[in-house]
Amino acid sequence: MTSSLRFRMLRPQFPLPFYVITWWAGSVLYALILNTLPAPPNPWAFSVLTTTLILLVPGCLGLVTKLDNPTDYPSNRVIGVCNMLNIWSVVLGNLLIGGSATYYLKLGEPLVVLLVEVMVYGKRSLTREHSRNGAISVLLLVIFHSTSLYLAPGRGDSKNFFHHGTIIALISIVSVAIKVVLGAKRSNGSMDKNTSVSLFLYRSGVGLRCVLVAAVLTLIIDREPETPDMPMSVNPDMPMSALSNMAAALPALITIAITQNMYNYASLVVNKTKLAGEYVNGKIIKRTLVIVALFLSSHYSKSASHTVETSNENFMASSETHISFNSMSNSSFGEELPVSRERIVLFGAMGRHNFGDLLMGEIFDQNLRNICDISHYDVFFADVLPRDMREYGVRSVRGITEFMDSSIRTHVVHVGGQTGHISLQHAIRYIDPDPEHPILKTNSWKKFSANPEKTLGYIVSKAFFDNPGAFITNTIGNISPRAEEVLADFDFVTTRDIIKDEYEGARVFAPDSVITIKNLFGEKIAAHKPEYSNYIAVQFRKKQRNTTEIAGQLARLVKETGYGVVLFRAGAAPGHDSLELYRRVVGEMRAAGVSDNVHVFTGLDIWDISSLIAHSELSIGTSLHVRIVSFAFSVPRVTFNAKSKQKNMIANWDFGAMVCQQEDTTADQIFETSKAALECLAYKTEANSAKAVQMYRNVFRDMITATRICPET
Repeated sequence: MTSSLRFRMLRPQFPLPFYVITWWAGSVLYALILNTLPAPPNPWAFSVLTTTLILLVPGCLGLVTKLDNPTDYPSNRVIGVCNMLNIWSVVLGNLLIGGSATYYLKLGEPLVVLLVEVMVYGKRSLTREHSRNGAISVLLLVIFHSTSLYLAPGRGDSKNFFHHGTIIALISIVSVAIKVVLGAKRSNGSMDKNTSVSLFLYRSGVGLRCVLVAAVLTLIIDREPETPDMPMSVNPDMPMSALSNMAAALPALITIAITQNMYNYASLVVNKTKLAGEYVNGKIIKRTLVIVALFLSSHYSKSASHTVETSNENFMASSETHISFNSMSNSSFGEELPVSRERIVLFGAMGRHNFGDLLMGEIFDQNLRNICDISHYDVFFADVLPRDMREYGVRSVRGITEFMDSSIRTHVVHVGGQTGHISLQHAIRYIDPDPEHPILKTNSWKKFSANPEKTLGYIVSKAFFDNPGAFITNTIGNISPRAEEVLADFDFVTTRDIIKDEYEGARVFAPDSVITIKNLFGEKIAAHKPEYSNYIAVQFRKKQRNTTEIAGQLARLVKETGYGVVLFRAGAAPGHDSLELYRRVVGEMRAAGVSDNVHVFTGLDIWDISSLIAHSELSIGTSLHVRIVSFAFSVPRVTFNAKSKQKNMIANWDFGAMVCQQEDTTADQIFETSKAALECLAYKTEANSAKAVQMYRNVFRDMITATRICPET
């Protein structure tokens, strides 16, 4: 024996039926655990690293293992590569199209085994078992075809299911077929003379060497993607997404690795002692057991998803960072949805703190109730995932997928915001979901999140819903080409972006809905009057690193006007506003000779924030909705370092700014621009905001008419 590790004493001492049962039971357990993994942001990278983890221990041992018969090296190297490819493709299949779909497609293996047998050894090697198993395979595939519409879209939709499924299943099936044919006993009685343990470790070592190359590339390439609101430069130590997702699911992955290696070794023993045709008998039985187990598991979880009781944990938020999904209250998810009436779902980025996005849902709801009796509808607020948002003065949101697998007619209003380009992958990052949350294990979530990089987070297609009603958008922004495709099926589309020529007539240009805030919630905002007086309200996003310039401009303004300064956050979600930078500005203002009446307001209640803006003498900020709330309450306003959405608003809807002939400015011009804004009376003229309010209301009425929710409109 030439092995550096001597495994001759580890020959299997158990009867063959023991290994058959272990093979079958391990396969079922492996499939069930694998199918519970929530779809990660990048399933391709996740599957590569999971395959590496599975092969790590036996593979490392295999790197120092040699076989008794060196002539068997070539075939066992091929088998090792095929084994690795099969593990990877099955993991990926579970993540992209679901376990049931993956294993149903793999029922085609007997046919491919037959084909490979003929290609490698010639047609004389075929046995009666091959013929019988081929016939069984055809029968089972026919059954699969007739039931696929019901079972297949576990994680994918009908448009991409066969595309993904065919590719993934082909890799797995061909890999398994080659492995079975090369590893089986031949009809002439010959078989591999190496011990099963040596073969198992050696083949694992070959597979590990191959997958390590892909794993290293994955670790280099697959960092957390940039988002428009949180670029890599803001957080250079951002963890790698695949690794962070694996760390979150590590207990399950360790169990998967142990189970997979256990049943893989057992299957090797069976394969080594059986003819290829005989071995496939066991695979057909194993595959059937796996599919039945997945079917029962899927239906149990689907029914349980409506009745699961979850803890109502205290909702705790860090003053500087976004709120973890782990600490959210799950009180909304799991409560059974009403099933008797049609639903109106107000959907948007309302599950993380941005006061403008949070206002949109409340404002749309109130505008709708003002013109329409919706007492015969059930109304819900929703984000991509559920979240308790009551800490911020608004309602909790449900997860949008809770409404998808329902026969109840569901109308969806995309309530607005700069959401027309955000992928589901980016949307999830703001919410930081707990991998064990029950909603992530539902079929509707698996379907919605099958392709998180391409699926839009906040422009949701009617195709995801069993009974979609009217779908509309309420002045959304930054519409991407992918969003254009989805919006083509909507009943009414309004946008705050300039409309391109090719979409003239297909959508309506309108001011942001938050312009109506004073008319709807003026009394409520007045009741939240701040403790400060005679102050300038100041906000700026985290990206504004030149605090010295900002502090210098504000110090000059305080000395000139005698007003105080209150710095506040318009958003506490990742990449938004930073208390640390605000405190730095306070320190720098003190260094410039301004120490009195300068405050940092830490509150995050949206009505407190709105009132802080409404009662100020002047607002200065980078946020669009700081500008809009100021406009609504006729507060002089300055926007610096503006993006296109702020520029569009100023140029098209801020009629006071038009009269004053002011646009956005830069940080080094805050003082001069602020002085001019305070001196221009048009900023304080309520008729200017009233004009924009009426323009929005006209569009709003047309929007609601198109939904047919309120026939009287």
